[in-house]
Amino acid sequence: MPNRRLRCIVVSAVAVLGGTLAVAPPAVASGPPPMAVYAAPGADAPPGNPCSQPQPCSLPQAQQRVRHLLGTGVGKNRDIVVKLAGGTYYLDTPLAFGPQDSGRDGHTVTWEPASSAPVTISGGRALRPKWQPSAPGSKVMTATVPSGLDFDGLFVNGQRQILARYPNYDPNAARLQGSTSLARLNEESAKWSVPSTALVRAMHCGDWGSVSFTVSGRTGDGLDLHYVGDNNRPQDCGLAKGDGPGRVGPAMAENVKEELDAPGEWFYDRKTGELLYYPPDGTDLSAATVETAEQDQLLTLTGNSATDPVHDIAIRGLHFTQTHRTLFDSTFESIAKGDWSVVRKGAVRLKNAADVSVSGSFFDQLGGNGVFLDGYNRQDTVSDNRFDADGASDVQIVGSPGAVRDYSGNYFENVAVTDTAAGPKTDDYPRDILVRNNVMKDMGRFEKQSSGVNISMSADVTVDGNTISDSPRACLNIEDGTWGGHDIKNNDLFDCVEETGDNGSINVWGRGRFWASSGNNSLAPGTSFDGSTGTALTDAQAEKMMKLDVVTPITIRHNRFWHGGDWAIDLDDGSSNFRLLDNLILKGGIKLRDGYDRTVRNNLLVDGSVYEQVSHSDCGDVIEHNITLGPQAYNNVLNNPATAKYGIDKNLFWNSGYPVYVNPDGSGNEALSADGARINGQSAWVRAGMDTHSLVADPKFTAADPLGSYDFTVAADSPAAGLGYQGFPMTGFGARGAALPPKAVFPYGPGSGGTPGNGLIVQPEMLMGATATNIPSLAVQSSLGLTKPYGLYLPTVPQASYAAQNGLVSGDDITAINGTEVTDDRNTFWFAYNKLAPGAPITLAVRRGQADVTLHLAKTKEAEQLNDTSGVVYTNTGNPPTGWIWRGAAAGGGGSYLDDIWATQNIGDSWSLTFYGTGIDIISETNTDEGDVDLTLDGAAYHTISFVTPERIYQSTVASISGLQPGVHTITGTMKNGSYLIVDAFRTHP
Repeated sequence: MPNRRLRCIVVSAVAVLGGTLAVAPPAVASGPPPMAVYAAPGADAPPGNPCSQPQPCSLPQAQQRVRHLLGTGVGKNRDIVVKLAGGTYYLDTPLAFGPQDSGRDGHTVTWEPASSAPVTISGGRALRPKWQPSAPGSKVMTATVPSGLDFDGLFVNGQRQILARYPNYDPNAARLQGSTSLARLNEESAKWSVPSTALVRAMHCGDWGSVSFTVSGRTGDGLDLHYVGDNNRPQDCGLAKGDGPGRVGPAMAENVKEELDAPGEWFYDRKTGELLYYPPDGTDLSAATVETAEQDQLLTLTGNSATDPVHDIAIRGLHFTQTHRTLFDSTFESIAKGDWSVVRKGAVRLKNAADVSVSGSFFDQLGGNGVFLDGYNRQDTVSDNRFDADGASDVQIVGSPGAVRDYSGNYFENVAVTDTAAGPKTDDYPRDILVRNNVMKDMGRFEKQSSGVNISMSADVTVDGNTISDSPRACLNIEDGTWGGHDIKNNDLFDCVEETGDNGSINVWGRGRFWASSGNNSLAPGTSFDGSTGTALTDAQAEKMMKLDVVTPITIRHNRFWHGGDWAIDLDDGSSNFRLLDNLILKGGIKLRDGYDRTVRNNLLVDGSVYEQVSHSDCGDVIEHNITLGPQAYNNVLNNPATAKYGIDKNLFWNSGYPVYVNPDGSGNEALSADGARINGQSAWVRAGMDTHSLVADPKFTAADPLGSYDFTVAADSPAAGLGYQGFPMTGFGARGAALPPKAVFPYGPGSGGTPGNGLIVQPEMLMGATATNIPSLAVQSSLGLTKPYGLYLPTVPQASYAAQNGLVSGDDITAINGTEVTDDRNTFWFAYNKLAPGAPITLAVRRGQADVTLHLAKTKEAEQLNDTSGVVYTNTGNPPTGWIWRGAAAGGGGSYLDDIWATQNIGDSWSLTFYGTGIDIISETNTDEGDVDLTLDGAAYHTISFVTPERIYQSTVASISGLQPGVHTITGTMKNGSYLIVDAFRTHP
């Protein structure tokens, strides 16, 4: 079939004016005028009716008329236009198109409004309820409607109402529009007369989307939950299909009669037909339009195969609404190794389709997906549409697993590589797809692993000039790298990842065949590639294998971002073969994790950093000619620039005269101090060959107010231009007439020079010669694939240390010790560790890369020095409790052991340490303003010691206790007098 993309695209425009949708007329084609077929709501023409304007047909009759014209040859050489009269068309089954509905010989069959009157395609029905109060004086109204209906959406005057729920709906809530704990939900369910009607939605335990459950009743003290899907990583939370509840995040329940207690809520009893509704104030139910949502899909366009597709059909200017949620009534399919599972349905679904366009339409308050391109699709266009408040994703572009070589459908599933040919195995995938000039907003109302556009198992998808905002997860998601060639350009993306965590405005997973779930390229048994069987790939082999799947580079160019998290562009888990060019990032950074051949060139980051995470040797990454503003240029994790050998140079940094920092490998920051504009060569980063020609200098923006005007054009004499930065247009982002993103804020300031924290004290401490902290940042948490910032993290494990001799390596995260979980409170490690005898056996559960490994070792028999954060408990007696404060190097801790202390000024405050040994030394800073401390040992009064010295002394041994019986002991110190009590360190005697 010849390329007919230019022929079938219908030129149109979306204008949101007073809630209406304005559609421009189609371009005038040469040749004979189109043949017209007319339809109208409620029409039922007699047999043989030509569906004329005076006597229109129903939708199915109009479809039969088109087939007649095509089949008899009358419409073979002409365009056909089906003109729909204004009004609502209620469907009791989807309108199904096949090859017999396709245009012929380069001509198109178009379905569009007959006039400017809106045409609504509804998946529900209009009810005629006769309302009365459910009880005297009650605000809840009741009516009897037909029983046995299957609807999970109720619309009053065109607006979706709230299915009775607990807790009540809160549009400003951070999760699920209102949530509680699963434990509280179980308690609440005790008052439900029929708990089996309930539907439970919860957040994934890692905040990576949502997980959903049906309910079969109550068992014991809680709900009997059954996991149904909407996430491809239930194993993280201890969930398997059919089992539950595992470990979930915030949760809510809906479709419960007893929870109908707030305006807008409703409940329908399918057995009796009773409909209960709590109308908001001001609702005139006697005049209100009441409608249901019953059909999963509205239009399906399905060919017989790739060689016999449905084709040359244009859907234009229609209003699609009121579809049933597919969340609980359909089967989710795990797709590729990304985090998504999908239901292959949409209000408009295309499968085995070519040269089909969906344009100028309004996808409004749908229960599930908007447009779904499933399997083989070629040269289809989704353009000039408006999507608003849909239940799942707006546009899904998802190929078939059968087209993928050595397919793996889950993050946890490694499949042996037996087919080393490049590219797709079959034609059953979308290619040459165009998504242009759409406005996509507030998607994912029910499924939180949702986006404006999701691309999986596809090739050469162009996403151009769309405005995508207010998404619960990424605004644009690329589920996997197969098969590349995508062109993501001119889009405006903002307010993304609003209801989840650890995701980008554009998010990508590259978990192709070279990447195993361990994150370190170790392959499943039986794997064979270049002669290796069941062994880890070399980096050269991995890069070669990557290009078998990501055949053509993926380009992300000239987009504008405003992202509230760490990374606006998140190239996660092996994402490879990317070109990031000319992007304006108002807020947020760029993450490059665990992949190959990424070029980051000519981007402007107003408020964000570049993150290199888990870089492979000779990774092929290039970061050049970019402008980065603010204190943090690079914030890397588990990264060795010397072996990664990425090319980083000719970048411009500016922090309004303050220092600019880099974090080369995740272990800590160093400043890129400047000598004039040239970076000082004393920086270890520069000595390693990074940014040797880069500058710290004012970029010289030309606009008087770049923040207010969104114009960050640099002057012709900007130092960035001398480095190779090329100015790019500061306009042309997003759909025409769409809303603008929030304005940027310059992040200039001194910075801390320290590793960013997660709200906990990020204080290094020593463990067996290694440096240990809690998880210091979201970047580290993300690099380890952790659902929460749990564990004792080891950023540095020197090769000669006892820790290294026993198998620990830099970047390990200890998640359990002898079966005791290490949480986000690292003392959960120290409490267990400090009680172990010297030489005692230790079993450590360790997160390494994204794999879980187990190490067996013995505790060192040498004396150990414990920091003030290593298992010490601080008791505060102040009223209000303002006593103990941790102080780092910049706030009084400098000079002490590991440059930190704990201090209090409250008489009666105490510290306590439980340890194994025969004695202990107490180490502290002493001075004239300190006083006496009462010591107790194993609960008995021991001694009073003085912390007073004529001058300040750091790391002074103020007390040494010895001669104890070998075993577990507890030493406690209580402030007796003086102005300060300071705790620095302890040295145990084995």
